[in-house]
Amino acid sequence: MRLALLWAAVSTTEFRLRAFILPFYVPALLWSAGAGVILPILPLHIRALGAGLSETGIIMAMFALGSLLGNIPGGMLIGRFGKKRAMLGAVSVEALLALAAALIRRPWMMAPILFGLGAVHTLFFLARLAYFRELVPGRRRGRALSLLGGETRMGSSIGPVMGGFVADWLGFRATFVLFGIFSAAVLALAGGFVPDDSHQPRDGSPQWQRNSLRRSFELLRQQRRVFLTAGSAVLALKLIREARKVVFPLWGDLIGMTASGIGLLFGVAYLVELALFYPAGWIMDRWGRKNTAIPCMLIFSMGFLLLPLAGTPALFVLLAVVVAVGNGIGAGINMTLSTDMAPHGRVVEFLALWRTVTDAGGAASPVLVGFAAAGLGLAAAAPVVAAVGFAGAAVMALAVKETLQRG
Repeated sequence: MRLALLWAAVSTTEFRLRAFILPFYVPALLWSAGAGVILPILPLHIRALGAGLSETGIIMAMFALGSLLGNIPGGMLIGRFGKKRAMLGAVSVEALLALAAALIRRPWMMAPILFGLGAVHTLFFLARLAYFRELVPGRRRGRALSLLGGETRMGSSIGPVMGGFVADWLGFRATFVLFGIFSAAVLALAGGFVPDDSHQPRDGSPQWQRNSLRRSFELLRQQRRVFLTAGSAVLALKLIREARKVVFPLWGDLIGMTASGIGLLFGVAYLVELALFYPAGWIMDRWGRKNTAIPCMLIFSMGFLLLPLAGTPALFVLLAVVVAVGNGIGAGINMTLSTDMAPHGRVVEFLALWRTVTDAGGAASPVLVGFAAAGLGLAAAAPVVAAVGFAGAAVMALAVKETLQRG
């Protein structure tokens, strides 16, 4: 019943997207704020536990690796147990892992925790995105998903500021406790307001796992051109986005900024992105997805190319704002492209495969940055990331078809 009410709300007028506030938008805000609490201090915490630059890069990559390897199993779990149960299970495990992270004493122990956080992050993301694909008409999807991206950025602007000051006042471990509290709040909202989908048909046969894998590989073969073109371009975007999470905190530390200063910088950057999320959705729905993605990637990549010149906090802040403008223009672009391209009746399977391909960029990013920084210096890692971003923009411009359906 609630699914039907939500569909009626979003199919009549954009104004009724307010029906998504409590089920999806407020949880997105809290979910991203919780993750943002640990974002600016995570590489610093791993270093403080005794890891070197390359080890820090490898450990940081565990989150992206968990996300990468969790996509197809996550899609299978959603198909088996439903979207709402998947969301609730993911957030419950996230809260437990956050508390476990507050107790560890060795840097290597962060690796399995981050891997698990990446896997449950994927499960929650896929289930939520499947709801949007089901409930939001294509002509309004850019704005609906850019609004979701905006809520994520709002949380991501609050979380790093809180995390930086909490780390300075109470220590790094306290930030993980705060992360767990945010996860518990998301669990309460999702449990109370996300529509129940238990009535929808699911594969209950004993062969469900084998059937799901077979269907996934068949879909990958059928959609191989989409994954080779659009998937590769978004993979590059994912790589440079994840690289910012590693490179920018380490660069701030290198030029003498405090944890609270780095957290405040991330907060300001996300506020800039927040101001751009609705214009980004409007551009996507009016002028096309590509006209949003290409400027996003070009500006983002230019920021990385110029990073070695930011030798003072003032220049670093200026450059971080430029990068935030580029990223803000692309708010929701990954989600919008993937939901546009998902074939009817195969949505969750397609989204799981899409995230598997694009998350490869996220998994490779910290490792690439870590080894480039360890071998050549942190200043040399930034132009390498920029080159990947420019290549992705070229693929998007030359090989990807526009997915906006006009009229």
